[in-house]
Amino acid sequence: MNKKDQFLIRIQNSQSHLSIDEALLQETVCFLLQSENVVRADISLAIIDNATIRKLNQQYLDHDYNTDVLSFLLECQSDLEKQVPELRGAGKTIEGEVLVSAEMASDMSENYDWSAENELLLYVVHGVLHLCGYDDLTAEELNLMRTKEQQFFDHKALSIPRQEE
Repeated sequence: MNKKDQFLIRIQNSQSHLSIDEALLQETVCFLLQSENVVRADISLAIIDNATIRKLNQQYLDHDYNTDVLSFLLECQSDLEKQVPELRGAGKTIEGEVLVSAEMASDMSENYDWSAENELLLYVVHGVLHLCGYDDLTAEELNLMRTKEQQFFDHKALSIPRQEE
C-alpha cells in the first residue's frame, strides 16, 4: 500500500495572511504519520486567521483568546500488535482535524527570527503530533513533544528557534 492509499490529507486554506505551499503541508503530514508508524489516517487541515481560530477556541474549548493550533481527534483505532512504545501513533488509524492560524504564524515568526512558513509548519507538526497521542500538559510531556517537533525539523536541517513558549 502506498502513502496515498494510507493517508488522506485534505487542506482548506481560508485566509489571506500567508501564501500556502499545500504540497509541502501534504508532504509534512504524511512524513509525520509515516514516522509515527500510523497505519491509516484521514486528516483535515484548515489554515485560518486569528478571528476564526479564536471563535473556534471559544466555541469548543471555552478559551477566549487567539491560539496557534487546535487539534480534534475524531476517531482513533489501535492495532495492539503494531504498537511501539516510543511512537504513540504506531498501529493507529486516525481521523482528525488540525486548524492552524496563518496570521499567528506571521505575527510570531518575527519574534523568533524565522520565516512565517516555518512557524506555520511547526503548528502543523504540533497539531498532528496531538492526533498521534502526544500532549503538552505536563513538563515531561511538553519536553517529549518538543523533541518530536525538533526531530521533524532535523529532517529539514532546521532548528526551532525556541524550546519554551
